[in-house]
Amino acid sequence: MKKIIFSTIIAMMIGGCNTQQKSNGFVSNYEGYSWHISSQESVDLVMDLDKVWGKDYDAMRTFFSDTASFSFADGEQYNTIDGFIDEVKKGMEESAAWTMDYAFAVDISPGEGGDWVNAGFTVEASDSEPERVINEWYYIKNGKIHNFLQSKRVILDK
Repeated sequence: MKKIIFSTIIAMMIGGCNTQQKSNGFVSNYEGYSWHISSQESVDLVMDLDKVWGKDYDAMRTFFSDTASFSFADGEQYNTIDGFIDEVKKGMEESAAWTMDYAFAVDISPGEGGDWVNAGFTVEASDSEPERVINEWYYIKNGKIHNFLQSKRVILDK
């Protein structure tokens, strides 16, 4: 009887260790790829960036790779951290309060490295702009952001 119980426990442990990463969706430019839930570490990196955003520009620089590219909702694009920082400074001058509503990480190629983090923000209305929702994607590899993409949706009525 002990052997049967022991064998059952071992089988359950082996079966439990074989956890296949769940995926869904598709990626149109990469046949055979799908979205997989990814690491909390990448989400934490974006949350840590949010803590210093617009407050400590030297600290912000440390989150990005030297070759990072940046694309803002208004169409501005930069291939240098200096251009990115200048755009953030300009945005901070006219900015209302931002609230991070969510962030999650996905991976289209587990085992190859690199995560996409999606973060959503609500931005309060200001004298010059209505309330809006900002959606940002960060491509993170080896603990650094390599790509930043931003889009905006205006809230017309509540």
